[in-house]
Amino acid sequence: MSAKVFTQPVEFNKDQIESSFKKLHPHSNFIAERVIYYPYYYFSYNIKAKRLFLPLNEKVGCAIDSISGRGSLIDYKPKWKELEISIEQQMPQTYTLKDCASFSESFIYRSLSLKMRMISFKELKREQQQIFYRPYWVVWNEKDGSSDFIVDGVSGQYHPL
Repeated sequence: MSAKVFTQPVEFNKDQIESSFKKLHPHSNFIAERVIYYPYYYFSYNIKAKRLFLPLNEKVGCAIDSISGRGSLIDYKPKWKELEISIEQQMPQTYTLKDCASFSESFIYRSLSLKMRMISFKELKREQQQIFYRPYWVVWNEKDGSSDFIVDGVSGQYHPL
């Protein structure tokens, strides 16, 4: 069974992943086994706020991990393509759109007040929301006792499982 979803394109293919690890560890054999898709919600906001002496009208975006509920500010809107992927490749969501929308507003308020030092917010208006999936390669080492990890298919960063 499969479903059409919005996903970011895979920038690093199986051969690139495996050959990169081979260069780092020539005596090991790393296998990029399969791609899994991790669910996120994208939110875009228009903010009217006040900084000391300066009014501000700005757009800001964030992505909320729909499994952990954690947020991150993003510099630009992700580029998506519609792709049909199997249900088995999709990581199951823990949080709904409604949950993540609430998380995103709290995250934006906290981030802007701490990182951008905004004093007050006149208006926070959500302009866009979209679920999307980010591709990750599941990679393992043929050596016994080694742990599996994932490699971000967009950025090439790796993360332990």
